[in-house]
Amino acid sequence: MNVDKIEKISSNKNIFYAIKNKIKNIINHNKASKYLYLFILGDNRYVDSDIKNNYQNLGISHLFSISGMHISILSGIILLLLKKIHISENKRYLLTCLFISFYIFLVNFCPSALRSGIFFILLSINTIFYFNIKPINLLLLTTSIILFFNPYIIYNVGFLFSVVITASLILFSNLLNRHNNYIYKTLMTSLIAFLFSLPISLYNYYQVNILTIFYNLLFVPLVSIIIFPLSLLSFIIPLFSNVLIFLTSILERLTSFLSLIDSNIIFNKPSLFIVFIYYLVITIIFKYHKKISILLFLLMLLIHYNYNVLFPKDYMLMIDVGQGDSILLHSSKYDALIDTGGKLQNSNISKTTLIPLFKSLGIRKIDYLFLTHGDYDHLGEAINLINNFNIKTVYFNEGNVNYNEKKIITLLKEKNIDYSFSKKGNKYKIGSFSITSLNSDLKDENDSSLILYGTINKNNFLLMGDASKKSEKVLFDNYNLPEISILKVGHHGSNTSTSSNLLETIRPKYALISAGQNNKFGHPHQETLDNLNKFSIRTYVTSRDGAILVNFAKRVTFSHFGT
Repeated sequence: MNVDKIEKISSNKNIFYAIKNKIKNIINHNKASKYLYLFILGDNRYVDSDIKNNYQNLGISHLFSISGMHISILSGIILLLLKKIHISENKRYLLTCLFISFYIFLVNFCPSALRSGIFFILLSINTIFYFNIKPINLLLLTTSIILFFNPYIIYNVGFLFSVVITASLILFSNLLNRHNNYIYKTLMTSLIAFLFSLPISLYNYYQVNILTIFYNLLFVPLVSIIIFPLSLLSFIIPLFSNVLIFLTSILERLTSFLSLIDSNIIFNKPSLFIVFIYYLVITIIFKYHKKISILLFLLMLLIHYNYNVLFPKDYMLMIDVGQGDSILLHSSKYDALIDTGGKLQNSNISKTTLIPLFKSLGIRKIDYLFLTHGDYDHLGEAINLINNFNIKTVYFNEGNVNYNEKKIITLLKEKNIDYSFSKKGNKYKIGSFSITSLNSDLKDENDSSLILYGTINKNNFLLMGDASKKSEKVLFDNYNLPEISILKVGHHGSNTSTSSNLLETIRPKYALISAGQNNKFGHPHQETLDNLNKFSIRTYVTSRDGAILVNFAKRVTFSHFGT
């Protein structure tokens, strides 16, 4: 949706919004506004995206979202101040609860703040009236209240982290209180939080930083004891803003440096059953302290990490990248990507789709990246992908090298990544896949598109890129094409490709078309769809079916899902 004009109809007279706007106005006039927004209002929009990525990669991003730490510090400060002016205990807790309630509104009811705020209020009621309800039951009550009003919050990862980590620290508080040593408590807290958050991280982000425990030992005291309280002080007394800016700049540089250490380990996405098994084993570790449970946990991690090797699969995945092309071939420990997709608008398909998808499948590298031709919707994400993922070798089509391809080649040279131009007849072995290049060196970018013929388990397929009917004629003149099991239809189903002559010759059983919803080109064209239907070819289209997965086992099976 594009917005042409915003018109204010009336002003909101609500006192709470007036206070909120006043706080925002004060922050806007502060030198350290971006971190005041972050620590006071939980708004991270003003922090550089690379810095936020560094926090997330190190596993310390929880320190920069409004959570139990912030609520504990704020409530502790208020209770202490009220005690200093001799306010009775009941009134202290009542006033603090009112403030925390307003603060939850102030940070837009973000899930982690909502959980910690309601939990504090219930703890306060428990303290005032001596109900002696166990903290774990109060946490269950907190979670039930939130879910009653918003059941869909169960899908919020921040909420899951907040509830699960808090529950684990409550359940195993005896381990934390075993010694009064600060370092021991911090290390044990970090260890418990890390292990209980691990299954959630693997399920949602498909990776974990093995050094997070140690990073927390460094950053938790720095943020909770120094930077966050200093943010509150800078809000009240702007003179301290320079000190805050200095410390946060050190924090940013330190995290940027540590992010250079690649300590993230990628796992494929576990099923909910595996997540349950993880929690069962982790709970046994802390509850019974049995060495066998630790060994079982390490064995689970080892099997999970090597899942693709231990349980090899052969599949083709047409990724839903909108109006563009991107196809993944996976066989055992080998992976090839044919095109990357790409949008000219502000978009990063690599970050939002490709890399998360690869990680969820347990893919840690792309052995071969084939770029069929120089159109942006086929290679537009190549630079982002090369910069942010492990790419071994890149192949271009023959013919003229356009501006997009030149930029990629320059980057490949800088990173010392092998590249070459795929010539007609070149053969490639990708696990169980055998691939042959059938491209033709024509002048037009689409006409010279790289065409790949592949075989696996007595099944064959033809990937046409953006090849036109002119390219198809060159195929007939140079090759004796067999019948094809699967055809990747050329040029997104345009009527400039996929002639009746081609379909009559190769007789495909299935056709795959990659096209964006409601695209301006009208792909796939009805003429092409009618032609495919005339030959009784089962057709899958990403704009309708989402990503299309083809499994090559004893028999070929198709499934599709939204990406």
